[in-house]
Amino acid sequence: MSDFGFKNCYIQEKIAKSTDLLLESAKEVVSEIDRNNVSRIFLYSGINSYLEKDNKENALELFQYPVAELRHTLELPKANSLAISQQGCSGLLSAIDIAYHLLESSDVENESMVCATVDVLPAGTKREIMYNVMSDAAASVLITKNSEKNRIVHFHQQILPYYWDTPLHENELLASYFPMAQRAIESALSGAGLKISDIKWVVPHNVSLRSWEILAKLVHIPMEKIWTNNIARIGHTVSSDHIINLVDMEKEGALKKGDYLLLFTFGFGASWSCLILQH
Repeated sequence: MSDFGFKNCYIQEKIAKSTDLLLESAKEVVSEIDRNNVSRIFLYSGINSYLEKDNKENALELFQYPVAELRHTLELPKANSLAISQQGCSGLLSAIDIAYHLLESSDVENESMVCATVDVLPAGTKREIMYNVMSDAAASVLITKNSEKNRIVHFHQQILPYYWDTPLHENELLASYFPMAQRAIESALSGAGLKISDIKWVVPHNVSLRSWEILAKLVHIPMEKIWTNNIARIGHTVSSDHIINLVDMEKEGALKKGDYLLLFTFGFGASWSCLILQH
């Protein structure tokens, strides 16, 4: 897969649980805030591997909820918890959009919400999926009112439920990916009242470098504006890519106050999603 820009793949050790990754990322997010201000937790997973149980005789094994474990472990006394699923790699952006609109409609000051995600492929699963290398990962993000950075400007999503059966429509998905991606990005920019030239950085989902080279030409943005550093060193993590990339971009000094950022992803199911932020 090196021809597509990949070099590394992160696989969680068998002795650990996927929720261990999740709790580690979420603890960091809430470590410096008043936890009484957190009103909701949204947990997204595109794979749902944590629902697999070895003991089929005890039906209670099927009724364990990581989102409740998250709320309990983080000690968030006022937070309602909800898990969402089945949007492939797009789910975390959708969760962020839900949290944003709930906060916008609330009159509670200093209210915040946690959006978390975790995806771990079952042991022994092939890591190449439709020309991409899949790593295990978790990420969490805090959505707050009147945030001083990464202000949410606009969210746009286009869905084609005809493609709900991914294995059956694999070739059709590959054919429709680029025109639908172009349409989603252009619609997001139009909804935000921006032009592609206003975007400082495209924050990508870490699919193949080759696919980004094709999409860059379609939307008329130079590759230098697409932050592709983590494609080789991390690979594609289903739904954590954007948060990991934003953290690493800030650490490396790539982000400046006022920069417009376009976060794009595609999710099996099938949905093409864009979130525009202002840093």
